[in-house]
Amino acid sequence: MFCVVGGVGLVVSLAGAVGGIFQYLWGIHRRSPATIRNARGMVVLVAVGALASTVAMQHALLTHDFSLVYVAENSSKETPLLYQITGMWSSLAGSILLWAAVLSGYLLVVAVRAGRRGSDAAFAWTMVVGLVVAAFFFALMLHSANPFITTPHPPADGAGPNPLLQDYPLVAFHPPMLYLGYVGFTIPFAFGIASLITGRSDMEFARQTRYWALIAWVFLTLGIFLGAWWSYQVLGWGGYWAWDPVENAAFLPWLCGTAYLHSSMSSNRGGNLRIWNISLLVATFCLTILGTFFTRSGVLQSVHSFSGSTLGPDLIGFFALASLVSIGLIAWRLPMLRSGAFSRVGISRDAAFIINNLLFAALTAIILLGTVFPLLAQAVNGEVVSVGPPFFNSFSAPLALALLFFMTVSPYLPARDVSWRLAFEKVFPYLAIAMTTVLASVALGLRDKGVIAAYGFGAFALSGTISRMVRQLKRPRSGSAISARVAGLGSSLAHLGVGIVAIALATSTAFGVRGELKLSPFSSGYFHGHRFTYEGVTTLVTPSRSSLRAAILIDGTGPYLPQISQFGTNTQVIGTPSVKTGITEDVYLTLDSPPQSAGGPIMLGVVVEPLVSWLWVGGAVMGAGGLASVAQALGRRRRRALGAGVKDSEPDMAPSEAL
Repeated sequence: MFCVVGGVGLVVSLAGAVGGIFQYLWGIHRRSPATIRNARGMVVLVAVGALASTVAMQHALLTHDFSLVYVAENSSKETPLLYQITGMWSSLAGSILLWAAVLSGYLLVVAVRAGRRGSDAAFAWTMVVGLVVAAFFFALMLHSANPFITTPHPPADGAGPNPLLQDYPLVAFHPPMLYLGYVGFTIPFAFGIASLITGRSDMEFARQTRYWALIAWVFLTLGIFLGAWWSYQVLGWGGYWAWDPVENAAFLPWLCGTAYLHSSMSSNRGGNLRIWNISLLVATFCLTILGTFFTRSGVLQSVHSFSGSTLGPDLIGFFALASLVSIGLIAWRLPMLRSGAFSRVGISRDAAFIINNLLFAALTAIILLGTVFPLLAQAVNGEVVSVGPPFFNSFSAPLALALLFFMTVSPYLPARDVSWRLAFEKVFPYLAIAMTTVLASVALGLRDKGVIAAYGFGAFALSGTISRMVRQLKRPRSGSAISARVAGLGSSLAHLGVGIVAIALATSTAFGVRGELKLSPFSSGYFHGHRFTYEGVTTLVTPSRSSLRAAILIDGTGPYLPQISQFGTNTQVIGTPSVKTGITEDVYLTLDSPPQSAGGPIMLGVVVEPLVSWLWVGGAVMGAGGLASVAQALGRRRRRALGAGVKDSEPDMAPSEAL
């Protein structure tokens, strides 16, 4: 019964998307605000259908309806409740359903939030673009990735989820958060395309575009850091970022989205920046589709990707279509985009923003090249080529350090040109702190030039950002100054998080040490200043898994329990690390080799990584900064709706400019 409801929900959503497209277009053609407003009902229909399909899938997973092929392949009677729920996005068809459901929710919120402004042609075109994307994904499920296919001979029990996807609770948070960011960039893209079609580039429309881009950026930022944390806690290799192609697929749109948020803050309203802004929106969205192709076409082998997929041609075709249409619209509107006078850019905040964006673009291009090159090489001559971390690290590290520098400098520069002397005076205190940090690092014996540079630039970024936050907190508490302070604090928090991440990343990468210890029961071994005592092994058997755990004391505290497990009938053995987390360092344990006989020794893998926990702190601070900016934008809109006399000059999450 619920399988039928799920399938009908997909049909209803597709019909609502197609019907909404035609109704919005009819309203545009007739210049009828009433028709455009009424088309909102079709958006509601899309959301209702997606909700029905999602509820049906969850019901099937929770009731073990193995007549549904998807449930039989991705759940079992022994699967714990949490992983029954997460089974919806544990495989290909369910992940596409999650994508479509998230997009439906976004479109509904945009339509409802628009209010009276949702009856003009520009808004209608925004909804048309969003509904076209939604229609594609619902059609994809009905054609190539239907999650509601049934079997006439259901098994007595299912196979259960991939063992890696039922070994840590972060699987309940990382994928949905990543999807909220990934899919969320469809909305600013739709606003951008609507501005090209209608020629609208006023402040209010640009403010809406940036608002939705910021929301997507917050979710994608948190999703990326949760993914790194999941990798660290689950995969057992002691790392958190390996430049895996699927990791890159999430990072690429984040880079372009971040570049757009900076570019849209420029006070230079010239045509060249309009072209740049709309191009960044297009690139961000197209990279989300390309990333979906990477992860759901089967062309890449990764623990993050889905193999055996037939969606490759559909996804790459949609990517090509979106790219070509967007480029065509930009080319068509070039005269309009260039119509604004582009003022000369000297030593100013605008110049720093432009350099920042060029660095973001260069970093995006390098990572994209390294990600797609193996695919191109294999397609052209059949050679299997790998591009590993050394390539990415050697090119990305200098660009990242330069970004740290200009990220810190830009807030201290005025909008208008200043002399080199005045610019130097503004940032000299932070340069002095940076140089002191470099000299102290050398005096303490550091010789790695990359690490020394990272500490210097990180100190520059942190000192400048903290100083700026202190000044913002001292601003008077009145009127628009409060709004400006909240907006500035959001930006400063995000930059503070970046500085924390930079230092933690450099330290954990450069000074992490790895080793192995062979320990007999109740014996101790020493590694990198820590004492490890092996107290024996225990076997834990539950309906869903069988685990062999080694009890380890670290410096007399614990026990910590690295383990190896088998899940259900799956014969694959999964190692689960145990981590002693601290402010200054983490001690990371893996059971590399269990005892071969009762009372026999084990081989214990040990990784000691300094400051790695600050990566998660930095990611959380970045997300908090984005949320503060979103809250400020919501407050501004509320005051405007209440007629509080909010002027357009009041900062909107920071100075926001037209497309």
